Amino acid sequence: MGITKIATKKNIAQREWKYTNSAREAWSTILDILKKENPQYKVLLPAYIGWSPNEGSGIFDSVKNSSLDFDFYNLDRNLKIDFNHFKNKIKDTKDCIVLLVHYFGFPDVQYQEIINWLDQNNILYIEDCAHSWLTDLIGGICGRNGRFAFYSLHKMLPVSGGGIMVDNVPNKDNKSEILQPHFNLGYDLFTIYNKRRENYDYLVEELKKITDIEIIYPNIENGICPQTLPVILHNFDRNKLYKEMNDLEIGMVSLYHTMIEELKDSTSEAAIFTSKHIINFPVHQDIDIKDLDNLIVKLKIVLNA
Repeated sequence: MGITKIATKKNIAQREWKYTNSAREAWSTILDILKKENPQYKVLLPAYIGWSPNEGSGIFDSVKNSSLDFDFYNLDRNLKIDFNHFKNKIKDTKDCIVLLVHYFGFPDVQYQEIINWLDQNNILYIEDCAHSWLTDLIGGICGRNGRFAFYSLHKMLPVSGGGIMVDNVPNKDNKSEILQPHFNLGYDLFTIYNKRRENYDYLVEELKKITDIEIIYPNIENGICPQTLPVILHNFDRNKLYKEMNDLEIGMVSLYHTMIEELKDSTSEAAIFTSKHIINFPVHQDIDIKDLDNLIVKLKIVLNA
């Protein structure tokens, strides 16, 4: 068989992108598609899902609106999946949709083992890449294996909204129109990827010098593009630090400071402990090293370190 001069097979390495207004809309669309395939599906979610009075819950609202049944699998205080609990939950469920959430751009340290087990057992799973668009797109280490993945663009780019739904197993006969994004994607994503990694590395080394700060992901492996730098704060009020740093014009967030009501009785360490002690430092592409030095100076003043 001969070799053509150029690639012509459209179904090789194809991922079907559909632009949406938000990651939440993309996730809702995925659930609508899967519900039509099997109305008896049960959604298995990680037991670390936040809620806010202004935005509700990006992950859980879509599930509630779908009217599908749901349950949760546990994570430890560093957001690592409790694999035994995870497997038992799946084994107890007849038809399930598993959602894997790559928090803050970091796939679970057991990611490959987990997806291998899911694939071997023919379990349907979706990858929430809202925080990990560039870990997927540039790093190539997540988002490619689930039936679907979805992204949130404003988590990584200076845009006000926008999401993407990705079908990793597109129908070859699908003739639907490819919609154009209504937001600007004219960014050098590789440069953004590298800058976020550089800022993360630098800030980790500085934070290691301060006691009572536990870095959830102390090592940034190849392929990972961080959304923020999450830490667990010991012996200092997280809400006080959040307020005082923001008053000093250092943009901090706490993802997630309040769990959804459905997790109030959870046994997950992430829901019980991490949500009460986590705070996230910014590492985005607008920041340079002198900004991070200024952040550390102000942090030490607030902590009296």
